[in-house]
Amino acid sequence: MKLLFSSIIVICIILFFSCKKENDILNSSNNFSLSFSKDTLLFDTVFTTVGSATRSFKVYNNSSQDVILNSISLAKGLESPFRLNVDGESGNDINDVFIRANDSIYIFSEVTINPNDAINDLGQSTHLIEQDSIIFNYNNIIQDIDLVAWGIDANFHCGFPDYEKYQSNLLDSIYFEEYDDYYYYYNISSNTNWNNNKPHVIYGDIWVTNGAKLTINQGANLYLHNNSTIVIAENSTLKINGTKENLVTIQGDRLEDYYQQISGQWDRIWLTAGSIDNSIEYAFIKNGTIGLHVDSVSNQNPSLTIKNSIINNMSGLGILGQGANIEGENLLVSNAGQYALALNIGGSYDFKHCTFANYYNLSNRQTPSVLINNYYEDINGNLQYRELYKANFGNCIIYGDNENEILLDQLEGTNLNYLFDHCLVKIDQSIYNIDEDPLFQNTILNDNPLFIDQNIWDFRLDSLSPALNYGKLEIAEEVPLDIDGNARPKNEADLGCFEKVD
Repeated sequence: MKLLFSSIIVICIILFFSCKKENDILNSSNNFSLSFSKDTLLFDTVFTTVGSATRSFKVYNNSSQDVILNSISLAKGLESPFRLNVDGESGNDINDVFIRANDSIYIFSEVTINPNDAINDLGQSTHLIEQDSIIFNYNNIIQDIDLVAWGIDANFHCGFPDYEKYQSNLLDSIYFEEYDDYYYYYNISSNTNWNNNKPHVIYGDIWVTNGAKLTINQGANLYLHNNSTIVIAENSTLKINGTKENLVTIQGDRLEDYYQQISGQWDRIWLTAGSIDNSIEYAFIKNGTIGLHVDSVSNQNPSLTIKNSIINNMSGLGILGQGANIEGENLLVSNAGQYALALNIGGSYDFKHCTFANYYNLSNRQTPSVLINNYYEDINGNLQYRELYKANFGNCIIYGDNENEILLDQLEGTNLNYLFDHCLVKIDQSIYNIDEDPLFQNTILNDNPLFIDQNIWDFRLDSLSPALNYGKLEIAEEVPLDIDGNARPKNEADLGCFEKVD
């Protein structure tokens, strides 16, 4: 009898806790969310023939109650090159996944890519990237983790705090007390060369610090992930050394045809205050938010010297100068959602044989191609003057599809030291009477420059262009070759960065 009584007690205890566990499973709540050890699963495997790799991460249930997830699935379903293994169960769509309170589970993902599925006529792989997402569904509360796999060998520069390969001294962080969080970045603190032996893939932000110089050599291709930035810190330097035959190309990391004309795919190249001796030659920078952000410097040397380069299709600005010192020659800055060129809060600028052409067609652009400004509003709402030492434009074209493509934004009672010398400009004469302005010299006003075809971003000059043979001799002598390497006739140089070649 005693044994029977003890057995009954044990059974009752088991039943009690079983019922309690079932009742403790979390009901639907809009406040519930999972947390993850990673927000992106990155596969940087080299795929030489048919490549595969496996990565893992953890899913945390930090609540005090158990949960049963409706599903964990791949967004592309059966079409995905990725596969899942959730706590030992494999598949593309796994249902009723149980996670105990204050516990976690492992998820493994595998990818297989055959780069031979995408080979161009030259036998080169064009299948650089595969992307998908793991979707977590709990009573219509949706969360996701990105999956990214590269189909060729590449140099990866990653500012992810959770990416195992970069947990060494290559990854640094700054603590932001205001947000009680860390900002992680990939740190280059000694002189570094990026060559063209492999593509350079950037996830997160790159910071060049400690007086280091980052040199990007001819033919190098940089692919920046969403919101990624290259930052050149105080006393540090960026050198881009492309050539006419081998440009340095900087763009987003989505290479499908659909993304070739989509702006805003990455953030910017930022030359911060105090960076020194920055130079760019023969670069093609495209499809970002701000092509170049150049801040002020404490010495008289240029913040940036840039020549023979193209900045195209930025969702924000092509070049943003903030009290900076920029010298530019043979530039094509085209198609920006706001300004192709913004010279803000003073500075010193000199542009020769440059074309600023804005036909950005993804929105109704309300801003002109070029902004020139000499003040800012401080935190107290007061206007503060910053001297514009010069903003010179020689043998340049400034044009676009707005009625007015130049904004001269001047603090009352101050000088705005600009000069347009032998330029073709589009400007609203109801706003500016440039006939009485000595700072517009020998200006072609509002005549269409007749680009070959701005719809396909060909900003060379048609044979009937009014910009032909209008260049000033002294300026042309300083820039004797155009962006394509064609010689400029001294007495018959064309305006802009392209010389018409018969």
